[in-house]
Amino acid sequence: MSLGVIGGLGPMATACFLELLTSMTEASCDQEHIETIIYSKPSIPDRTAFILGESPDDPVPEIIEIARKLENEKVSAIAVPCVTASYFRDRISSEIKTPMYHGVDRTVSVMKDLGITNVGIMATSGTVRTGILSDALGKERISATVPDDIFQAKVMSLIYDYVKKGISAPLPLLYEVYDHLKKKGAECVLFGCTELSVINMRSDLEGDFFDILQMLAEESVTASGGRLKRKDL
Repeated sequence: MSLGVIGGLGPMATACFLELLTSMTEASCDQEHIETIIYSKPSIPDRTAFILGESPDDPVPEIIEIARKLENEKVSAIAVPCVTASYFRDRISSEIKTPMYHGVDRTVSVMKDLGITNVGIMATSGTVRTGILSDALGKERISATVPDDIFQAKVMSLIYDYVKKGISAPLPLLYEVYDHLKKKGAECVLFGCTELSVINMRSDLEGDFFDILQMLAEESVTASGGRLKRKDL
C-alpha cells in the first residue's frame, strides 16, 4: 500500500504534512515507513479566489489531472493538504476511484469523541463562506463559531501576507483572533487551513488549539496501511 499526496497547496503546508506523516508513523527503521508519492504543483489556481468569484481560473481540472497520475502509480489513498480544496470533493471524487482525504472527516470524528460542542474556526474565507467545516461539524451537532469580518481579514492576512510569502507570522495577530473566538463561546479553536498549521508547527503556541493537518496525517497513515504511533509514548 502507498499514499499519494496532491501538494503545493501551498508548498510549506505540504512539507509540514510530510513531517507529520513521518513523525506519526510507528516505525523502527526506514523500511517500516509509508511509501509516499508527492506531486507538488504550486501553480494550481488559488482555491479561495475561485470560490469567492475573484478569479475565473478553476483549480479542479489540474487537481484531477494529478489525482489520475497518482492513480496510475497505484496509490491506495490520496491526501490533499488543503482544506479549501475539499469544497470540490464531489467533483474530484467522481473522476477517480482512489479514496481521497482532506482531514475534515477525521477532525469531526475526534471532536465528537472528545465531547466538544463549540469550535472556533480559523480558515480561509473560501472555507468559512462555503461552510466546509461548519456543515460537517453541524451534522454531529457541534456548533461552529466563525470570526466577524474584521477578524476574518486578520486570518486571511496570516495566511496570504505571511505563510504564503514565507514570512514568520506575528503571533499577537493570531491570538487576537483566538481571543475573539473564545469570547464568542468557542471551547477550542481549529486551524482549519493547512497554512495555519505551518504556524502551529513552527511556534510554541499556548491555548486550546486543534490542528486539521495533524488529523489528515493520522487518517493518511491508517488509510495507506501504516501503523499510527500511540500518543502516550
